[in-house]
Amino acid sequence: MSPERVLCVDDDVQVRALIKRVVLTAGYDCVGVGSVDDARQLLVQEDFSVVLCDIGLPGRSGLELLDELGRTRPDIATVMVTGHDHVGIVEAALKLGAYGYVTKPFAANDLMIDISNALHRRRFEAERREAAESALQRAYAGTLSRLSRAVEYHDGATGAHLERVGSYAAEIAIALGLSEARVELLRLAAPLHDIGKIAVGDKILRKTGMLTDEQRRLMKQHTDVGRDLLGGSGSELLELAATVAWTHHERWDGSGYPRGLKGEEIPLEGRIVAVADVFDALSSDRPYRPRLSVDEARAAVLEGSGRAFDPDVVDAFVLSLEAVAA
Repeated sequence: MSPERVLCVDDDVQVRALIKRVVLTAGYDCVGVGSVDDARQLLVQEDFSVVLCDIGLPGRSGLELLDELGRTRPDIATVMVTGHDHVGIVEAALKLGAYGYVTKPFAANDLMIDISNALHRRRFEAERREAAESALQRAYAGTLSRLSRAVEYHDGATGAHLERVGSYAAEIAIALGLSEARVELLRLAAPLHDIGKIAVGDKILRKTGMLTDEQRRLMKQHTDVGRDLLGGSGSELLELAATVAWTHHERWDGSGYPRGLKGEEIPLEGRIVAVADVFDALSSDRPYRPRLSVDEARAAVLEGSGRAFDPDVVDAFVLSLEAVAA
């Protein structure tokens, strides 16, 4: 396991050298910079567990960096190491989220105690955030499942169809090499691809013949409605579901709807669900036609490669077809 990395932000070269020597002796890695702007640039490029920051720095105050990290990088623990020992400044730093406050001149042990405490608190808070996010994810998953049932009752689609589209999309995503976390999000989000159909009348949804131009226009609105229903929550899962609902009828050649996106303008998850949805629709019975065989449905998807579908997604679908068919 690589050592924890510490970033020291101090404009005094000798102080930086002292801090680096103390931190390295304790078994951590340490990098030093002389300004807030240099620190910001390095924080974008590299990972750090702890930032040791002076307050009186050239250009920008260390308190600005502390405030910024507190709002945008909760994964980083910040300890102020400064000659300012005024009670008001100490309270301001702690209020902004400092994990510790060491005044110069300092003893090496005092600095290391604050660093150790900061790392311990950082790990504890990371575990707490992870547990909270996991609980929230489970709650969202339950909500999505119930919303999927609403689509099922209104659209006439079976719950099995919705679940299959989620499973197919996940298998394709695995074949494409997506991360386990992203695959699971897609598995949960994909069944809501047609949530917007709850705003479409039963007469249109259950019609067995050809739709009129006006009925077709109303049907196409379900993608925008789906995006509006699911988007804007800030939840990664719901935002993905909104994206899928909005983009799964776009086509690789740009002839789809609602926006006529083309190629990689279409989000990858939308491209994946487009293939999963069409394959399941073709291989399932519908009021207006009997199901196709797996081979026939596969041939139809292959025929759409490069026109309706992303060729890479179709290739991944073919690779995963055995799992999909099962």
